[in-house]
Amino acid sequence: MEVTAEAPAKLVLLGDYAVLEGARALVLAVDRRAHVRIVSRADCVCNVSAPDLDISEARALVGSDGRLQWQCDEATKAKLTLVDHVWHGMLREDLAPVSAAGFDLQLDTSGFFHTDGGVRSKLGLGSSAALTVALASALATYAGHGDVMTDRLGWMRRLLHMHGGWQGGRGSGVDVAASVAGGLISYQLVGSDREPAYESISADGLNCLFVWSGQSVSTSDSLQRLAQWRQAHAGDYAAHMSELGIVSAAAIDALKQRRMPSFIELTRDYARGLQRFGAACGLEIYSPAQKQLADMASGSDVSYKPCGAGGDFGVVFAQDAERLATFERAIVSAGMHVVPLGLDSRGVSCHMRPDAIPSPARILT
Repeated sequence: MEVTAEAPAKLVLLGDYAVLEGARALVLAVDRRAHVRIVSRADCVCNVSAPDLDISEARALVGSDGRLQWQCDEATKAKLTLVDHVWHGMLREDLAPVSAAGFDLQLDTSGFFHTDGGVRSKLGLGSSAALTVALASALATYAGHGDVMTDRLGWMRRLLHMHGGWQGGRGSGVDVAASVAGGLISYQLVGSDREPAYESISADGLNCLFVWSGQSVSTSDSLQRLAQWRQAHAGDYAAHMSELGIVSAAAIDALKQRRMPSFIELTRDYARGLQRFGAACGLEIYSPAQKQLADMASGSDVSYKPCGAGGDFGVVFAQDAERLATFERAIVSAGMHVVPLGLDSRGVSCHMRPDAIPSPARILT
């Protein structure tokens, strides 16, 4: 048997940081996808390959308790903590394939990297969330529980808690939501239980392009530093989150109503709010390259803001494609990295071939 699954990357267009406190965020699933392939084996070995982690063959056995027993060195095992976390999350949900038969597991996140002049850098597109969604969906299907994916919101909730546990509970789950749902969505954490809710929005009339700063940024590090600042400055934190949340909600409503001049102006307001917030809490939401982009946009009829935690990706909004193209020519001339990213409307997808030929048995050494 063979199972393949894919899940898209994401970019947060609005609601950055404020989404952590229940604000509405505008999130775009983009066409860089995490790929997972599971092929049954004729023995009891689970063999994992992940070229993007420099892993060609990491072996594991499934113990009597269903847990993975890795047969590799500690350095390799450390690279597979997400795989281990997802497997045991699926085990707790009674969705893991715990039969005696083994399988080959292939992981591909190459679309989440950028290569320039032989230097390979990771793009901040939510690779761990996309891989979590694809891997969990593949494992559920392989175990005969593919029906759990039919309820997208329910599946999203399960995976949000699973991925959130791996992140230490600091994330909003917005990246998991985009990978599950696909398309352009308004996302929000609702109620005291912080349950995810989303609404699909038409992307018609949304003209934007994406610029990469050339540096990789750790979202988890930013959230950890923010948590420390929040504890010491609770009042200031609440005021900034309230301001950002109000502007984000107004901008999303303007987009839904196709009031594009208002939408562009509100994205400028959000960008200014992020600048004030970053200055207050000490986070480098705007990298030097992004500050240059913001200065260039301030003298034009487009708007620019960082995406997500900031520092790596930013988004340029324009009322029409012609204005966007004019600004793109200007920033390319200035040496900026424009990354071609398109809308991914599919979200997570999974396919099974029951007649696939099992991999041959190998002797464990």
